[in-house]
Amino acid sequence: MTDASSHPTPGTKSSPQTRSQLTGTVVSLIGWVVVILPIVLMSVMIFASVLDPSAGMAAPARVGLMFLGAILLFCMIATPHLLGQAVIYRERAMWRAALITGIPTVAVILYFLFRWLSNLG
Repeated sequence: MTDASSHPTPGTKSSPQTRSQLTGTVVSLIGWVVVILPIVLMSVMIFASVLDPSAGMAAPARVGLMFLGAILLFCMIATPHLLGQAVIYRERAMWRAALITGIPTVAVILYFLFRWLSNLG
């Protein structure tokens, strides 16, 4: 006998085909290559500014910088993985999560790029 739950009912959307695991892994690795240097630079920049001996540790600006840095570092760490999963499964929610973490990641990358370019000239 056939199971009725295995066949989609008319009017419902079936999930799109998934891509291969290799495709998602390659996209994720490319994402890691792109974000590894900004992660290191952001960590060093936050570490240096928070531990600056000229001001106290509990200054509101330093606490805000710590939280902002933690959020940005989380986004930069999560983006490559979420992007790889979105490529594999082709689900709208996965693309949305990759976009939400990817926008701050791109902002940090652009910040460091423009900062580096401004130092050249």
